[in-house]
Amino acid sequence: MTEIFSFLQLAVYASFLQNLVFSASYGISEAVRLAKRPKHFFTTSLSVTAFSLYLSVTAYFVDKIPLFEKLGFSFRFLFYVLILTLGYLFAAVIMKKLFHADKKFLNSLGMCGVNTLVIALPIIGYKASLSLSEAISMGIGAGAAFTLALLLINGGMKFIHRNKYIPEFMKGTPALFIYTALLSLALSSFTGDFLYI
Repeated sequence: MTEIFSFLQLAVYASFLQNLVFSASYGISEAVRLAKRPKHFFTTSLSVTAFSLYLSVTAYFVDKIPLFEKLGFSFRFLFYVLILTLGYLFAAVIMKKLFHADKKFLNSLGMCGVNTLVIALPIIGYKASLSLSEAISMGIGAGAAFTLALLLINGGMKFIHRNKYIPEFMKGTPALFIYTALLSLALSSFTGDFLYI
């Protein structure tokens, strides 16, 4: 049970911090922007799950290469990013050629592929020395946790929007920041661990 809450906590952290530099329009993260549009939950969740599973399993096999084991953390991280980028490019070409995906979908696919939740998984897998079955479970679990995080953020946004007791200067982004932070803390309590201590 602790693992489930750890994944959910990671998903909420990721949705809070994800692509902070590249955020557009809403000003927090792509995950929060996606939470505003529930009709895209299925495709987004499926994409995040696919990329999480792909990177977790690929990283598991790459980590077994003797030469790769001798390299430092920075090179390892860059190699994970390269693997993920190649996976995204392959998926984008397939979606464009076979399914005639439009630019909007391909942009969304890129956000799902290159985000903090997905890129954190091989690092966690390496540090925890996961088996192949655990790497597969972690990839699927991360996608499920991301979906649940989107649903929780979406529910919180609706509540914040309806709540007439929130002061005017706190409505919108400030209230959402506080809600997401409290949600992260609440989920952290189920893991049984101290936060980064």
